[in-house]
Amino acid sequence: MEYSKIDKQGRIVIPSRIRKLIGVEGEAEVLIRVEGGRIVIEPVSRNLEERVKEWVETALSMRVEPFSEEVEGAWKWMSEDYAKRKLGLLS
Repeated sequence: MEYSKIDKQGRIVIPSRIRKLIGVEGEAEVLIRVEGGRIVIEPVSRNLEERVKEWVETALSMRVEPFSEEVEGAWKWMSEDYAKRKLGLLS
């Protein structure tokens, strides 16, 4: 926790240690909202395309295979016809 002052124009300086913790360097946009009696300030990333690219790269690097293990008797409670009807493969 660190203290800061609000000047006459309503400006506040966020200490450099806190800015570093939340990844804010130089000028940045923030989202400000009030929750109860608290002011919450969150950094806003406008570089959504880059963030999505990083997420995709991370997800693809995991090399996780869906349904990689067989579960014995997993379908015993659902018939093939029922599953096809739910998927819209049967009328």
